[in-house]
Amino acid sequence: MDDVAGRIRADAERAGRDTRIWIVSDHGHSPVAQHEDLAAVVRDAGHRVMAHPWVFARDPEVAVMVSGNAMAHLYVDLGERARPWWSSLSARWQPLVDTLLARASVDLVLLPDCDGRCIVASRDRGSAVVQHAGPRYRYRRTAGDPLGIGDDIDGDEAVAWAATRATDYPDALVQIAHIASAPRAGDIILSAARQWDFRAKYEPIPHVSSHGALHREHMLVPLLVDRPAVRTPRRTVDVMPSALAVLGAAVPPGLDGTAFV
Repeated sequence: MDDVAGRIRADAERAGRDTRIWIVSDHGHSPVAQHEDLAAVVRDAGHRVMAHPWVFARDPEVAVMVSGNAMAHLYVDLGERARPWWSSLSARWQPLVDTLLARASVDLVLLPDCDGRCIVASRDRGSAVVQHAGPRYRYRRTAGDPLGIGDDIDGDEAVAWAATRATDYPDALVQIAHIASAPRAGDIILSAARQWDFRAKYEPIPHVSSHGALHREHMLVPLLVDRPAVRTPRRTVDVMPSALAVLGAAVPPGLDGTAFV
C-alpha cells in the first residue's frame, strides 16, 4: 500500500496536480468463530422463508436478508405495499423476536416502531427507545439499558456521539436512528453478537471475520489525512465534505457529514 500511494503521488506531481492522499476504511472487522443459519432459525420457528441465494419461495412469510454477515434485515407481512411499523406487527411477530433474542448469535434487535422511533432490545440488558426528530436524538431507557450508555440522552448528533463514543456501541444513537428510518430497512433488524455471524450455508469460503454489527470493533475505522484536523472526525460521512473543503469545492446542499479540516 505504501508503494502504491507513493506511485500515485509521484504520477500526480509529475502531471502538476495538487495531490492529497487520505486513507480510510468503510468499516471495521472482528473474528468469527461460529456461524448461525438465520434462515433456518426462522424456518424452525414455523415460518416460510425466502433467503439468499434461493429468492424464489412458495408463499413466503419472512424474507431473511443478511448484510455484512453480522447484520440482518427481516421483512414480514410481505404482501403489504406500504411499510408497516412494529406497533402494527407486534401482535403476530413478537414470538419470533423472542425466539431470536434467545439465540446466542443475536446481540441486539432493532424494531422500527414509527418514523423517527425505534425500539432496541437485548437478551439480558433489557430494552430502550431511540428517537430522532430534526437535529435531535433521544435515548430513553424503558426496561433496561441495552446500549450500556448509563443514562437517558437528549441532544444533537454531537451530544449523541459524545455520549456513546466510549461505550461498546460508538455512535449507536445516530446509526440506529438512520438505519431504522431508511425506506428499505427491515421490519426486524438484527446485530450479531461477538464471534458470530448470520451465514452458515452457501458460503464457498468459510468466513473467519465479519462486519456490519453495531459493536465497537465494527464501528471504529482508521483515518489517515495529510493535514491537521480542526476537530476529531466522528463519522466516515465527514470525509466527503472535508475533502471538498480541501479542494476548494462547494459542499452540495443536503450532503451528510461535517468537515473536520
